[in-house]
Amino acid sequence: MEHQEIKINPEAQRICSLFHYGWVNKKDVPNLESDTTLFRDVQFYFSLMGYELLNPVGTEFYVIRLKKEFDTNAFDFFQKRNKALDRRHLALLTIIYAKLIMPKKLGHMEEDAEIYLTKDQIVLSYGDKFRNAKQNPKAAIEQLLRPLKKYYYISVEKDKILPGPAMYMLHNDLLTDLCEFVIQGITDNLKEIPKVEEAELIEGDEFND
Repeated sequence: MEHQEIKINPEAQRICSLFHYGWVNKKDVPNLESDTTLFRDVQFYFSLMGYELLNPVGTEFYVIRLKKEFDTNAFDFFQKRNKALDRRHLALLTIIYAKLIMPKKLGHMEEDAEIYLTKDQIVLSYGDKFRNAKQNPKAAIEQLLRPLKKYYYISVEKDKILPGPAMYMLHNDLLTDLCEFVIQGITDNLKEIPKVEEAELIEGDEFND
Protein backbone atom coordinates (compact mmCIF):
# COMPACT_ATOMS: atom_id res chain seq x y z
CA MET A 1 0.00 0.00 0.00
CA GLU A 2 1.41 3.36 -1.04
CA HIS A 3 1.56 6.17 1.49
CA GLN A 4 0.10 9.45 0.30
CA GLU A 5 2.61 12.24 0.66
CA ILE A 6 1.34 15.26 2.55
CA LYS A 7 2.24 18.54 0.91
CA ILE A 8 3.22 20.94 3.70
CA ASN A 9 1.87 24.47 3.63
CA PRO A 10 4.80 26.60 4.93
CA GLU A 11 2.54 29.41 6.15
CA ALA A 12 0.30 26.98 8.04
CA GLN A 13 3.40 25.40 9.54
CA ARG A 14 4.67 28.82 10.65
CA ILE A 15 1.33 29.66 12.27
CA CYS A 16 1.29 26.34 14.17
CA SER A 17 4.68 27.24 15.64
CA LEU A 18 3.18 30.37 17.23
CA PHE A 19 0.95 28.46 19.68
CA HIS A 20 3.62 28.30 22.38
CA TYR A 21 1.11 28.62 25.24
CA GLY A 22 -1.86 26.99 23.54
CA TRP A 23 -3.24 30.17 22.01
CA VAL A 24 -2.28 33.04 19.72
CA ASN A 25 -3.67 36.55 19.29
CA LYS A 26 -5.73 36.96 16.14
CA LYS A 27 -3.87 40.17 15.36
CA ASP A 28 -0.69 38.11 14.92
CA VAL A 29 -2.28 35.89 12.26
CA PRO A 30 -4.75 38.14 10.39
CA ASN A 31 -4.75 35.92 7.29
CA LEU A 32 -5.99 32.89 9.22
CA GLU A 33 -9.57 34.15 9.37
CA SER A 34 -9.78 35.37 5.78
CA ASP A 35 -8.05 32.39 4.13
CA THR A 36 -10.27 29.30 4.47
CA THR A 37 -7.68 26.95 2.98
CA LEU A 38 -5.01 28.18 5.38
CA PHE A 39 -7.33 27.74 8.36
CA ARG A 40 -8.14 24.16 7.32
CA ASP A 41 -4.45 23.34 6.88
CA VAL A 42 -3.63 24.63 10.37
CA GLN A 43 -6.63 22.75 11.73
CA PHE A 44 -5.47 19.56 9.99
CA TYR A 45 -1.89 19.79 11.29
CA PHE A 46 -3.06 20.22 14.86
CA SER A 47 -5.56 17.38 14.40
CA LEU A 48 -2.69 15.06 13.46
CA MET A 49 -1.17 15.82 16.88
CA GLY A 50 -4.44 15.22 18.74
CA TYR A 51 -5.54 18.84 19.12
CA GLU A 52 -8.56 20.78 17.94
CA LEU A 53 -8.29 24.38 16.76
CA LEU A 54 -10.89 26.68 18.32
CA ASN A 55 -11.99 30.11 17.18
CA PRO A 56 -14.05 31.47 20.10
CA VAL A 57 -16.47 34.06 18.74
CA GLY A 58 -15.96 37.56 20.11
CA THR A 59 -12.48 36.87 21.48
CA GLU A 60 -9.05 38.12 20.42
CA PHE A 61 -7.38 34.72 20.17
CA TYR A 62 -7.35 31.27 18.61
CA VAL A 63 -6.97 28.34 21.01
CA ILE A 64 -5.85 24.74 20.66
CA ARG A 65 -7.34 22.16 22.98
CA LEU A 66 -6.43 18.51 23.40
CA LYS A 67 -9.13 16.33 21.88
CA LYS A 68 -11.37 14.79 24.49
CA GLU A 69 -10.42 11.21 23.58
CA PHE A 70 -6.77 11.97 24.38
CA ASP A 71 -7.45 14.10 27.46
CA THR A 72 -7.52 11.11 29.81
CA ASN A 73 -5.39 12.53 32.64
CA ALA A 74 -6.79 16.04 32.45
CA PHE A 75 -7.31 16.55 36.19
CA ASP A 76 -3.84 15.33 37.21
CA PHE A 77 -2.22 17.44 34.50
CA PHE A 78 -4.27 20.46 35.53
CA GLN A 79 -3.13 20.15 39.14
CA LYS A 80 0.55 19.82 38.17
CA ARG A 81 0.30 22.80 35.86
CA ASN A 82 -1.58 24.99 38.34
CA LYS A 83 0.03 24.23 41.71
CA ALA A 84 -0.58 27.80 42.88
CA LEU A 85 -4.36 27.33 42.70
CA ASP A 86 -6.02 25.92 45.80
CA ARG A 87 -9.61 24.79 46.28
CA ARG A 88 -10.85 28.35 46.76
CA HIS A 89 -9.35 29.44 43.43
CA LEU A 90 -10.85 26.40 41.73
CA ALA A 91 -14.26 27.07 43.26
CA LEU A 92 -14.23 30.60 41.86
CA LEU A 93 -12.91 29.33 38.52
CA THR A 94 -15.84 26.93 38.16
CA ILE A 95 -18.29 29.71 39.03
CA ILE A 96 -16.82 32.01 36.38
CA TYR A 97 -16.82 29.16 33.83
CA ALA A 98 -20.49 28.48 34.55
CA LYS A 99 -21.36 32.17 34.17
CA LEU A 100 -19.27 33.02 31.10
CA ILE A 101 -18.86 29.82 29.07
CA MET A 102 -21.84 27.55 29.74
CA PRO A 103 -24.65 29.92 28.60
CA LYS A 104 -23.33 29.86 25.03
CA LYS A 105 -22.50 26.14 25.14
CA LEU A 106 -26.06 25.38 26.22
CA GLY A 107 -27.52 27.69 23.59
CA HIS A 108 -28.98 30.12 26.12
CA MET A 109 -27.13 33.01 24.47
CA GLU A 110 -26.07 33.80 20.91
CA GLU A 111 -22.47 32.95 20.01
CA ASP A 112 -21.61 36.57 19.22
CA ALA A 113 -23.27 38.00 22.35
CA GLU A 114 -20.95 39.77 24.75
CA ILE A 115 -20.97 38.16 28.17
CA TYR A 116 -18.91 39.26 31.15
CA LEU A 117 -18.86 39.71 34.91
CA THR A 118 -17.67 42.59 37.03
CA LYS A 119 -15.66 42.37 40.21
CA ASP A 120 -18.48 44.09 42.09
CA GLN A 121 -20.96 41.44 40.89
CA ILE A 122 -18.71 38.64 42.12
CA VAL A 123 -18.11 40.36 45.46
CA LEU A 124 -21.84 40.96 45.95
CA SER A 125 -22.86 37.39 45.04
CA TYR A 126 -19.97 35.36 46.44
CA GLY A 127 -17.77 37.61 48.57
CA ASP A 128 -19.12 36.40 51.92
CA LYS A 129 -18.61 32.77 50.88
CA PHE A 130 -14.90 33.30 50.13
CA ARG A 131 -13.98 35.68 52.92
CA ASN A 132 -12.00 34.64 55.95
CA ALA A 133 -11.31 36.19 59.34
CA LYS A 134 -8.45 38.33 58.00
CA GLN A 135 -10.13 39.59 54.84
CA ASN A 136 -13.26 41.43 53.86
CA PRO A 137 -15.24 40.05 50.87
CA LYS A 138 -13.70 42.45 48.34
CA ALA A 139 -10.12 41.73 49.40
CA ALA A 140 -10.77 37.97 49.33
CA ILE A 141 -12.18 38.06 45.78
CA GLU A 142 -9.36 40.30 44.53
CA GLN A 143 -6.77 37.90 45.94
CA LEU A 144 -8.44 34.92 44.24
CA LEU A 145 -8.79 36.69 40.89
CA ARG A 146 -5.11 37.63 40.62
CA PRO A 147 -3.72 34.12 39.92
CA LEU A 148 -6.65 33.34 37.62
CA LYS A 149 -5.62 36.35 35.57
CA LYS A 150 -1.93 35.43 35.81
CA TYR A 151 -2.62 31.98 34.34
CA TYR A 152 -4.91 33.47 31.65
CA TYR A 153 -8.13 31.85 32.83
CA ILE A 154 -9.65 35.30 32.88
CA SER A 155 -8.82 38.57 31.20
CA VAL A 156 -9.72 41.97 32.62
CA GLU A 157 -10.71 44.94 30.47
CA LYS A 158 -11.43 47.99 32.61
CA ASP A 159 -14.15 46.70 34.95
CA LYS A 160 -15.10 43.69 32.80
CA ILE A 161 -14.00 40.15 33.63
CA LEU A 162 -13.95 38.04 30.46
CA PRO A 163 -12.95 34.43 29.72
CA GLY A 164 -9.22 34.14 29.10
CA PRO A 165 -7.74 31.82 26.46
CA ALA A 166 -6.85 29.15 29.04
CA MET A 167 -10.54 28.96 30.01
CA TYR A 168 -11.42 27.71 26.52
CA MET A 169 -8.84 24.92 26.83
CA LEU A 170 -10.92 23.22 29.53
CA HIS A 171 -13.39 20.41 28.79
CA ASN A 172 -16.67 20.22 30.67
CA ASP A 173 -15.60 16.89 32.22
CA LEU A 174 -12.59 18.56 33.81
CA LEU A 175 -14.81 21.22 35.36
CA THR A 176 -16.95 18.44 36.83
CA ASP A 177 -13.81 16.90 38.36
CA LEU A 178 -12.80 20.28 39.75
CA CYS A 179 -16.22 20.70 41.35
CA GLU A 180 -15.94 17.27 42.98
CA PHE A 181 -12.46 18.16 44.21
CA VAL A 182 -13.75 21.38 45.78
CA ILE A 183 -16.73 19.61 47.39
CA GLN A 184 -14.45 16.90 48.77
CA GLY A 185 -12.34 19.60 50.40
CA ILE A 186 -15.41 21.08 52.05
CA THR A 187 -16.45 17.61 53.27
CA ASP A 188 -12.99 16.95 54.68
CA ASN A 189 -13.05 20.27 56.54
CA LEU A 190 -16.41 19.39 58.09
CA LYS A 191 -15.01 16.06 59.27
CA GLU A 192 -12.26 17.90 61.10
CA ILE A 193 -14.75 19.79 63.28
CA PRO A 194 -14.62 18.15 66.75
CA LYS A 195 -17.73 16.16 67.53
CA VAL A 196 -19.66 17.23 70.60
CA GLU A 197 -20.12 14.29 72.94
CA GLU A 198 -23.65 13.35 73.98
CA ALA A 199 -22.74 13.89 77.63
CA GLU A 200 -21.70 17.45 76.88
CA LEU A 201 -25.04 18.09 75.19
CA ILE A 202 -26.91 16.75 78.23
CA GLU A 203 -24.84 18.93 80.55
CA GLY A 204 -25.57 21.91 78.36
CA ASP A 205 -29.30 21.22 78.47
CA GLU A 206 -29.20 20.92 82.26
CA PHE A 207 -27.34 24.22 82.48
CA ASN A 208 -29.95 25.92 80.27
CA ASP A 209 -32.73 24.50 82.44
